[in-house]
Amino acid sequence: MITQYDKYMPEASHAGKIANYQDYQADTKPASEKIPFGAALQLTADGESVSTVKTGGKPVGIALASEVHDWINNEDDQHYKQFNPVAVVRKGTIWVRVGEDVIAGEEANVNPEDGRFYAADTATVNTIKFPTAVFKTKAKLGGLAQLQINLP
Repeated sequence: MITQYDKYMPEASHAGKIANYQDYQADTKPASEKIPFGAALQLTADGESVSTVKTGGKPVGIALASEVHDWINNEDDQHYKQFNPVAVVRKGTIWVRVGEDVIAGEEANVNPEDGRFYAADTATVNTIKFPTAVFKTKAKLGGLAQLQINLP
């Protein structure tokens, strides 16, 4: 059992990072808008591109963080720009930002208004069920948690 995660893999610095060395699967779709790393995504009406999940939307994955942050210039680079290709993680364990305290084993919902993830059993009416999503770690409000997903 691994008890010292940073010995093998850097600790989470922001949402959208792969959380472990297990296999993951991702598709590539163009961004129809600016998409933050770690955001829940849905297909657009034409099915050809992705956007952040909207009210009534159907999550199809999470935006994989693909760039290293420029700390020297403090660049605004923690997102995909509109029309750029987005790595859409469909299967695997990824770090996400939570909107409340969560514990391992809880199913997850996502709130389209703030983009954060919530426990399905305590989530507000504004959240959308994220199919097959289960928290693998606990986290406090505003923190990062590992979320395992397994979408087709």
